[in-house]
Amino acid sequence: MSDTPRARARQAELTAAHKRELSEGQTAIDNALEEVERRRKAYAKSAGSIADELGRGGISALARHLDVSAQYVSTLIASVKEAPAGTERSAAA
Repeated sequence: MSDTPRARARQAELTAAHKRELSEGQTAIDNALEEVERRRKAYAKSAGSIADELGRGGISALARHLDVSAQYVSTLIASVKEAPAGTERSAAA
């Protein structure tokens, strides 16, 4: 080991092009996540409509078809019904 103090390496700086590339990537991810959430809500609404149409046993029928538990289907449907105040669903009610 040397007794000479070590100098810190200069910190790297992002260029404007790097920053722009990262911002564009983050924006694309944010947009994709918003689209996934819109589609999840549409899927949950469809599941709820089908379960209502089928009546008693509808949730079980959906669970068998989707190969998931009835609790999962119930939770999926409830996620749309329990929209927070101030959302589109609440305003339309």
